[in-house]
Amino acid sequence: MDNLTRKSTAFSWSKPTVVVEWTLKEHDRAAQRRALAEKWLEEEAYTNYRYNVETCRDGKRVYLLRPTWLNKGFDFQVNLEGFSSVTRTSRKGPTKEMPSHKDVVHDLAQKVSADPAAAPVLFSAVCDVYDCRDVADILANQPVLSDLSAGLSAEKLLLIVKWLFVEQDLTYWLQTGRDMLMSGIEKNVFGLHSSPV
Repeated sequence: MDNLTRKSTAFSWSKPTVVVEWTLKEHDRAAQRRALAEKWLEEEAYTNYRYNVETCRDGKRVYLLRPTWLNKGFDFQVNLEGFSSVTRTSRKGPTKEMPSHKDVVHDLAQKVSADPAAAPVLFSAVCDVYDCRDVADILANQPVLSDLSAGLSAEKLLLIVKWLFVEQDLTYWLQTGRDMLMSGIEKNVFGLHSSPV
């Protein structure tokens, strides 16, 4: 056994963390998936990554964390600096900086409840995000969204929705993609039920 040499690399328990400033410029689902896959291919093994992908008007950032705990590979976690979930708690209290689908539905419902007349504009904005339109352009074209005071700012909410859509497209690549989240929003916030196929 003296002539055997270890082939695998020994890793320490502490992994380095790399912070990357990155902007996703693509405006269709397939191009977004490709851009993310190509970005992930640049990653080094046994390393944690934080991708700062959006900066809100108040300076808070939307950021992605990789790898995640549940789905390995191309999955990522969407986060918003300073966010605290109102729909999910852990043993340690509210889940911090990691909005969920339930948080999105809750925030949208809160906005519709506070201002029912804004529902069509809000739905249109979510549809525009679904269609990969730029959030800044959506907000510029619908200034009434800035008047919605319930919950998160419209900007933060739409940026979270954007990245949850992208995450779903990557995680469920050959399946439902962003349709699962969009269907939940349509049904639970705007009362739009799907027809049986």
